[in-house]
Amino acid sequence: MQYWTYIDLDDSLHRFHAIDGSAVILNVHTGHILAMVSVPSCNPNRLSACTNPADLVDNAVHQAFEPGSVMKPFVVAAALASHSVAPSARFNVFHPLVVDGYRITDDVRHHVLSIKKILKYSSCIGASKIALRTPRKTIYDLYRAVGFGRLPPLGLPGETAGILPHWQHWSQARHATIALGYGVSVTTLQLVDAYAAIANGGDYVRPELLKAERPWQRRVMPRWVADTLRHWLQSVTRPNGTGILAAIPGYRVAGKTGTADMANGHGGFHHHTTNATFVGFAPGDHPRLVMAVSLRGSHIQWNFGGIEAAPVFRVAMSHALREMDIPPACHTGGDRYIRVPSGLTWARLAQRYGLDTAALQRLNGLPDTAQLDAGELLKVPVPQNLKMLCRVQTPLIRRAQAEIWSEGGGS
Repeated sequence: MQYWTYIDLDDSLHRFHAIDGSAVILNVHTGHILAMVSVPSCNPNRLSACTNPADLVDNAVHQAFEPGSVMKPFVVAAALASHSVAPSARFNVFHPLVVDGYRITDDVRHHVLSIKKILKYSSCIGASKIALRTPRKTIYDLYRAVGFGRLPPLGLPGETAGILPHWQHWSQARHATIALGYGVSVTTLQLVDAYAAIANGGDYVRPELLKAERPWQRRVMPRWVADTLRHWLQSVTRPNGTGILAAIPGYRVAGKTGTADMANGHGGFHHHTTNATFVGFAPGDHPRLVMAVSLRGSHIQWNFGGIEAAPVFRVAMSHALREMDIPPACHTGGDRYIRVPSGLTWARLAQRYGLDTAALQRLNGLPDTAQLDAGELLKVPVPQNLKMLCRVQTPLIRRAQAEIWSEGGGS
């Protein structure tokens, strides 16, 4: 996992001329860090290779940055949990939103969007409207609960807590834009850990470097809120979503893209230099792994999170799923493999998939059906509701660019 994550991240760093980048893969349920990568880097076994001080920085815990739209799910979580916004709410995002004299716009105009579509198209107008309906303290408390503004517990050199201003100091403009990942800085480790709370049903799990450490967790959002978000975020990696390049054939993937213009240090922004981020988890329906990818300072055309960071997620997560022996939901050939649950008989298994016992036997090339061992891998037909998933193939880069440009709302 470490190898593939490094290779893919380093390739994207050079392709988009980024300053630096990092990526982390985390076990959703235990908090164990399975890969942590920082680029640029060097081989510490060859001292002559480590001449650049930047090669020795662990960007995953040291480099804080404005993350962009990957923060939107947490504002939605705060709004839903506090009942400030109903899950069925819809928002008119056609006209720019003016707050304290600042104009909040979307790259592409939409009319009325549900919360799910606000996340899918990454509508900045919609996310800001949700934030402004939600009390400042509620948003702040949720951000803190999932780890933003807190020092990581790993004890690594150079760790930073990032910046999360106290809610009492938020102006109305900050109230609106903190939902868009501006006015707050986070690390890649904080992002992956925060998304793990959504993936595992609302429990924050403390990240751990040592496998011997026992998992420690606490409830940070209601289960129904986390489950709803987990469902909505799967639409981001489907056609017309901003994260289509993160889609992995055969797996349901949930996640969110983020793109933020880099601050220029003079109260403004570099409008062609960005922080590009993608955070996601898989399998989307029963998450096991969560991964965050960030690249800072990119200045090449199409330097969006969905173009720059999402493909790193796709390739590295594909290898991680295989390494963890997590089978796909289905194969493009029309069948999938399952591990047989304990106590399940041949007759019940065949009935579940609309077959008779003999047909299931022929599908697996077995001479008889005398015994069905728990944990055994068996081939079964793809359920009808998964056939569309099986046909999903990651599109060519140009098609994805066109979709993101024409359908993506924000970052």
